[in-house]
Amino acid sequence: MAARLTLLLTLLATAVSAQFARPIHWTFEQRALGEDRYELIAIATADEGWAIYSQYTDEGGPVPTTFYWNDGDHYERVGEVEEQGHKKEGLDELFGVNVIKYLSDEPVVFTQTVRVLDYDQPITGEVEYMCCDDEQCLPPTTEEFSYAIARSTYSAPGRTLVTPSDEPSHQDVAPAAPADLPTEEAVAETVSMPQEEVLASYTAATPAATEDAPVNWVLNVEALEANRYRLSLTGTMLETWTVYSMTVDPEIGPIPTELVIEETDAVQPLGEVTETSPTLHRKYDAIWKAEISKIDGGTVTYSQVVQLEGASPIEGYLTYQTCNDEVCLPPRDMPFTFDPASGTAILDGYGATTAQLQTTDTTELAGVTAGIQFSDDPVGSCSTGEAVTAGRSLWTIFGLGLVGGLFALLMPCIFPMIPLTVSYFTKTGKTRAQGIRQAGLYGFFIFLIYVLLSVPFHVVAGIDASILNSIASNMWLNLLFFAVFIYFAGSFFGFYEIVLPQSWSNKASQGESSGGVPGIFFMALTLALVSFSCTGPILGSLLVEAVSGGAWPLTAGMAGFGVAIGLPFALFAVFPGVLNSMPKSGGWLNSVKVVLGFVEVALAFKFLSNADLVGDWDLLRIEPFLLIWILCALGIAAYLLGWISFPHDSTRRRVGAAGAVVAVLSAVFAGYLVLGFTEDPATGNYRTLSLLSGIAPSVGYSYFKPSDCPQGTTCFKDLDAGLAYAREVNKPVMLDFTGYTCVNCRKMEENVWSQDGVRKLLTDDYVLISLYVDDRAELPEAERREVTRLDGSGRTQTIDQVGEKWHYFQQQAFKHATQPYYALVAPDGQLLNPPVAYTPDAEDYENFLECGLSTFEQLSSR
Repeated sequence: MAARLTLLLTLLATAVSAQFARPIHWTFEQRALGEDRYELIAIATADEGWAIYSQYTDEGGPVPTTFYWNDGDHYERVGEVEEQGHKKEGLDELFGVNVIKYLSDEPVVFTQTVRVLDYDQPITGEVEYMCCDDEQCLPPTTEEFSYAIARSTYSAPGRTLVTPSDEPSHQDVAPAAPADLPTEEAVAETVSMPQEEVLASYTAATPAATEDAPVNWVLNVEALEANRYRLSLTGTMLETWTVYSMTVDPEIGPIPTELVIEETDAVQPLGEVTETSPTLHRKYDAIWKAEISKIDGGTVTYSQVVQLEGASPIEGYLTYQTCNDEVCLPPRDMPFTFDPASGTAILDGYGATTAQLQTTDTTELAGVTAGIQFSDDPVGSCSTGEAVTAGRSLWTIFGLGLVGGLFALLMPCIFPMIPLTVSYFTKTGKTRAQGIRQAGLYGFFIFLIYVLLSVPFHVVAGIDASILNSIASNMWLNLLFFAVFIYFAGSFFGFYEIVLPQSWSNKASQGESSGGVPGIFFMALTLALVSFSCTGPILGSLLVEAVSGGAWPLTAGMAGFGVAIGLPFALFAVFPGVLNSMPKSGGWLNSVKVVLGFVEVALAFKFLSNADLVGDWDLLRIEPFLLIWILCALGIAAYLLGWISFPHDSTRRRVGAAGAVVAVLSAVFAGYLVLGFTEDPATGNYRTLSLLSGIAPSVGYSYFKPSDCPQGTTCFKDLDAGLAYAREVNKPVMLDFTGYTCVNCRKMEENVWSQDGVRKLLTDDYVLISLYVDDRAELPEAERREVTRLDGSGRTQTIDQVGEKWHYFQQQAFKHATQPYYALVAPDGQLLNPPVAYTPDAEDYENFLECGLSTFEQLSSR
């Protein structure tokens, strides 16, 4: 989806630049750690409502924040960039993947530790980031930075300002060195610790902050490798309240914050406690009459790494004091414990066990009777990871719009207008250059008008993005699309015309008299209105794509359509001689319309097929579908050869060379479709036609050669039954999250699963469980559930259809909502290797299956 947003915003860069300033503001600071080591700090502050994305957002989602460091021998990086802020993680309906982003209610702090080798050269680079609000996303942006570091002789948690912030600079004063500096070994051990993979995470939190307890604390325990744990306490203060830094001299008055881990033979703290906050300042405090390091509002995090021997509990406490401008509350101790054996984290009496936190609706909702718990953490890692390429990219949709616009140019409503309009501008312009500018502006306005037509759909889509996930499989909408396409075909055949109200074009024509740029705009608007009888059916096809894929595909398609319509007016104005070589208007323009009419009929039955599959009507199976498409292809050939005619055709219509070529190609295509009635000896089904994969019904959806499972496999459509069979035969399971209307699902089944190596693995070594997320069958009353939505909104939804159950199960268990999606699991629910989505390369997919099988065999041999 990131590619989609980038495409559209590239096309409309001028408009975006005029309407939006940068909503992310960067401040770059540095902090001395001692022994030539420094923390380089980048603080991103977002305008209200905007969010910036984590460095660790899944592939296929928005562009992650990325730091690029210019190479040099004057410094070396220690570890990777760490990040901290108000993090929100979960499935994003817009992108269809798990997304990590930081909200605007507090700054995001990125920290990189470096060792400086030469102080005369600055450390430079740039950060690339992307930001979105609830309505739009801006294209990826870069911000350059430069750290000119002066040698420091102390190691303190204060910060030195590099780039001026919005606050007065006198408030950012470097704190005095503490009396007891950590040893050189302790500093080196702390700052050289690289960022590590977190194996598990446990949390506990105190209640929300109040005036009586103005700081809310969250304990986060992260399990690291080698039996080490990182304990972090993050405090969030009410506005106007302050917490004092751990470097404060207690003789001044306030109590410094202190994080203490109780050391035992089994519990050994490693390194020093770290203190991180975007609002840490050293400034004058009116209550204590001295300059003090403190945290004014926002958040602060204290962290300590612990080495644990055995399964002993980790205990400790946090001491802190908080004040506002009028009063100071007494110092308070926050005791905490963590028991790794039970996964229990408790902070000041509040907490929960990991087992309690991880028990969700997944098992009950999916109907798993054996208490199976699914996880998105794979046991093995032998595959290359997830290949997410679901659906068409915006560039593809733009290309389809471009092709549609080129067809529209050949319509009788538009084609004759090209030489007339170009001649008008070249003759009325005082100079040739002026005529070219006017024609170019005319073409640009045509492009702009079609793009603007998509704007209302962004507002509609923004109401609830999750609605778009089910529209493509909605039975009644597919029936509506079928009727609309048949209606469009009738217009192309010449039985009637689709026109907009005459008053619209009359008002647009009146605006042409205003002259200048407004007059040219109204000329473009008039063309768009009066040509609707020709462009309407093609635009209707783009509208269908928008309703099934969202507003962005519509905008991309409209942009391509507008480019195809508007560009010729500008090009022919620059090269007027080319006009003489253009074919003249005539009956061939009507032939183009009729050919498109047959194409519209064929596409209409694609939507009727969707409704038939979802509604389980058993009407439009593969045999009648192929027969209708064969008749449409033969109809094109018969019409172009003059064997049949329509109302607008001339009685003296002749067969041209181009028409004869198209007629022959249509007849050849009809012959290709006839091959769909031949048998595939490997499966016993009809032969798969790769050109129709995802458009025609599955070859197994047949009257004469029916098959419930693709490619001769043994499959289940119920999770309980499939898992029970897998346990019985001791085979791994492939969970196939699919859909009746899923185009890429059919492409995988007919083009990838049909390969010998893949088919053998699916048939002999796996139990296939296909879960259709668009199955509209009603659930029994006992299986219906009201669950919390997984989009982070806190709203609830009722699961009362089979497809809704599988869709929710996929999101909750695997943090994905796209189809197809393939997860290889053991019968007990263990994920064998990273899942994949649409993987058109058969060799890659076969490697994915072999990886899961190898991992399962290793588990079974233990």
